[in-house]
Amino acid sequence: MTTPKARPSPFDKSFPADPYPLLAGYRAECPVTRVLTPSGRPVWIVTRDADVRAAFTDPRLSLQGDQDHSGPRRRALDVSLVNYDPPHHTRIRRLAVPWFTPQRVEAYRPVAEAVAAGLLETLADRPVADLMADFAHPFSFQVMCELFDLDPAVRGDLYTWVASVFPVRDREAATAGMDRLDAFFHELTRRRLAAPGDDVLSSILRAWDPAGGVEEREVVSLGASLLLAAYETTAQVIGMSLRELLTRPADLAALRACPHALPNAVDELLRFHPPGPFATLRFASEDVPAGDAVIPAGARVLLSIAAANRDPERHPDPDLLDLDRAGAAKHMTFGLGPHYCPGAPLARLELGVALAAVLGRLPGITLVPGPARWRGNILNRGLAELLVRPHGEPPEERAW
Repeated sequence: MTTPKARPSPFDKSFPADPYPLLAGYRAECPVTRVLTPSGRPVWIVTRDADVRAAFTDPRLSLQGDQDHSGPRRRALDVSLVNYDPPHHTRIRRLAVPWFTPQRVEAYRPVAEAVAAGLLETLADRPVADLMADFAHPFSFQVMCELFDLDPAVRGDLYTWVASVFPVRDREAATAGMDRLDAFFHELTRRRLAAPGDDVLSSILRAWDPAGGVEEREVVSLGASLLLAAYETTAQVIGMSLRELLTRPADLAALRACPHALPNAVDELLRFHPPGPFATLRFASEDVPAGDAVIPAGARVLLSIAAANRDPERHPDPDLLDLDRAGAAKHMTFGLGPHYCPGAPLARLELGVALAAVLGRLPGITLVPGPARWRGNILNRGLAELLVRPHGEPPEERAW
C-alpha cells in the first residue's frame, strides 16, 4: 500500500478563506486520516461523501462521548442540544421539531420579507455598505426575534450580547454576553410558562413535560441555542451566497429573470458554501470502520461537510456553481440522521427571502473591488465583511 503524502493541516489560519483545495486533497489521497490540532492533540477527519453519510448515522460516533452532563453547571448554555446523544437528544429535540416544519415556518415569510425590506431601505442613501453588518446579521437576528415574539425594547441589548459571541475577539466580553443571554432566557422561559403565546418558545414549552426527562435548564438552553445558531450560521450563508452571486453576473441575471429558480438555487448555494466546514466533534465509543481505515475507540472525529458537498462521486463538477443543478438538495450542510438541523426549513426560507430582497430592491448592486476578508475556523467559517455599492459604480466626475 502506498503511503499518502503528508498534507497541510486544516487548522491553519488560512483555512477559512478557501478550505476546498485542501479538503479535496484529503478526499482524494487520505479520505479518512489522523491529523494533529495546533495543541498537538490527534483527531481523525472524514472527507468522502459516502463515508461522511455513514458516520453521521453511526451511533458509535458519539457527540457526548464520556462526558456527564447531569451534574451542576454555571449556565444552562454550557451544554446545548448538540452535546447529547439519543435517546436524551431525541427527548429534547422533539420539543422544537413540530414548530420547524416547512408549513409552520412558511407562515413567517411575510415577516422575514418585511425585515429584509426595512434593512435594505436604510441602505438607500449609502454609497458603500457592509452587507454583513448592515444586512445579513441584523436580518437573521431580527427574524429570530419575531419568531420569539421579543419586546422591541430588549432587542438592542440582546443583539449586543449575541454579537459578542461571534467571533470571540474579547473573551471577557463573550463570557459576559453568554452570562446575560443565559439569564435572559431563564427569565423569558419563566414568563412564557406563566403566559404562553404563539411564539417558538411557547410552542416548545407547551410540548414540554417536566416529568418527561427533560430539565428546565435544558429547555432554556434549547431556546437560546436556536437563537444563537440561527444568528451566525444563517447570516454567513446569506453573506457567502450574495458574494458568490455578485461575482457571477450571468447567474445574477438568470435569478432576476426567473425567480422560480430560487429554491433550487438556495440548495446549490448551501451546498457550495456551507458555514460549517466540519460538523461538531464526535467521539468513537469503539473501533469504527470508515472507508479503508479503522477509527480506534476513544478517538476524536471530525466529519467534513464541505468536503462531502464537493465530492464528485455525489455531485458532478462539484466546484462549479450550477444554480440549476439536479440533486442540489442532497448536500449535507444541515447534517444527516438524528442530528439533522431542526432549523433547516427556516434557514432555507431566510436565505431565499434575503436573496430575493437584495436582487429585487438593489438592481444595480456591485461588489467593492478588493479581496474578501474571512473569519472563523474549521467549525464556523464566514465573511468578516461584505462591502458593496448598493446602487452600482458612482458616475464619473464631470471633467471641467
